[in-house]
Amino acid sequence: MKILYLMGAGHVGSTVIDVVIGAHPRIESLGEAWKLPGAWADPASDRVCACGVAIQACAFWREARRVWAELVGDDDVARYVALMRRFEGSRSAWPRLLQNQLRPTADFLEYQRRNRALYEAVQRTSGKPMVVESSLSPRRAYVLATTPGIELHLVHLVRDGRGVIWSHQNPAKRAVRKSFRPAPAWQTTRYWVSANLQSAYVYSRLPPERRLRLRYEDFATDPDAALVRIGHFVGEDLSGLLTPERAIRQPAPVRHTPGGNRVRLMREVQVRRDFGWMEHLPAKDRALFWLCAGWLARSYGYRRNPS
Repeated sequence: MKILYLMGAGHVGSTVIDVVIGAHPRIESLGEAWKLPGAWADPASDRVCACGVAIQACAFWREARRVWAELVGDDDVARYVALMRRFEGSRSAWPRLLQNQLRPTADFLEYQRRNRALYEAVQRTSGKPMVVESSLSPRRAYVLATTPGIELHLVHLVRDGRGVIWSHQNPAKRAVRKSFRPAPAWQTTRYWVSANLQSAYVYSRLPPERRLRLRYEDFATDPDAALVRIGHFVGEDLSGLLTPERAIRQPAPVRHTPGGNRVRLMREVQVRRDFGWMEHLPAKDRALFWLCAGWLARSYGYRRNPS
């Protein structure tokens, strides 16, 4: 069971990359798949599938849940969600994960089994041999990397932290999402460092042929070259997915991506160069980021004063 997993900090263009790769006829786009079990567990959930139908009513996900329950032996999605929170969502998740590396507990083995069944259910329902997921969480990547029966191909997706800060502050987002609240630069910088250091740890745990590091800027500047590189990495031909206008050439008639930003709901998806931080991010925020995180940014090839 082959999974292409995008890992890293948020606001790195992962949903766009996920949807573009998911346009391949042999790959199913899952986006932030960790949000699916919660929607299953809550009958009142208003989470919408990318096909435009509520998760609870979507025929694809109803069938996937039936297959998942058959594989697991029960339909206890509440138990699945509780295990997910225990091993991925809590502050003590990393100590638990590292402890289970030495001596797996019954709970951890059960969580691996329920996770694996989810991907197998998607594989059977879609008829596609591979999925791409952009949950980003390094903890989730660690769980998948240690799960028997899963062939994990890991992409550590990196973006210049100043671009991430601007994405967390961009006032234009308020027009799209009324609940948007800008985050201070120090908070985003701390998050960027933490997420990438955790990702680096998981990255180091995989053999070289199962890991790849990709900068958002390289994808946004030359998406065709980046797709060819990812294609070689996973053993699929990803060339030709985009038109010369950088839009998906043959978008799937219906996508069933259950989680991610609003891009997953769009019928027409286009790769755009989003480097607005170079013009709009205040100098004090740039200086703060470089003072605190420049040492890590340099290791990814970023410069204090990019041209």
